[in-house]
Amino acid sequence: MPKEKKIIIFFLILGMILLGIGGYFLSGWFFEQLSAPISPTPLHPTEKEKPPISENFEEAIKQLNTSQKLIDYLNENFKIEDREQTEPFLPREFFEKKKGTSWDFTVFTSYVLWKNHYDASIVRYKYDGKINAVVVFRDKDLPKTIIFTKEGTSIYPHGWSFEEMFQKEEQRLGIKITEYAVSYWTDKGELWPEKWEKRNQ
Repeated sequence: MPKEKKIIIFFLILGMILLGIGGYFLSGWFFEQLSAPISPTPLHPTEKEKPPISENFEEAIKQLNTSQKLIDYLNENFKIEDREQTEPFLPREFFEKKKGTSWDFTVFTSYVLWKNHYDASIVRYKYDGKINAVVVFRDKDLPKTIIFTKEGTSIYPHGWSFEEMFQKEEQRLGIKITEYAVSYWTDKGELWPEKWEKRNQ
């Protein structure tokens, strides 16, 4: 047999042996992967679960440092109710009860925003013998209104004046606002007393 042919046959046999060995180890690795337990795919940082809000009043206030966090927290943990009242719940009392009227919601919401250095006010208005309450505040230099309904807490931009906000509330509820009162948290941590005023139309 010519020498060149022997060399060719030798390398063919060697290649078949190496291929067989490689296939053996590859198949072993493949079945090992199939039998290995499946690890959960790590979440992207933005998909991680939100840390729970503390049950401690002061700590919770610190955690609720954006309007969206606050709204989400209210929607997940509080419910609105109808009750006779001459005074609203104080923020801590509302925090513990987890329910209240729109007035109770506004007192707590404005307090949380104030503690986190937002300019926030409570606006109550009269219509058809009833009273409703909302929170107005500046969010990144934009004036916005937070409303509280049976469906939950939500927010919308209201323009640069109370009158624009009143018009949006009238359109939203199909009402006519006749009087309003504004209160807010002072540096002493007290609510500024309300003073009812006729609406200039």
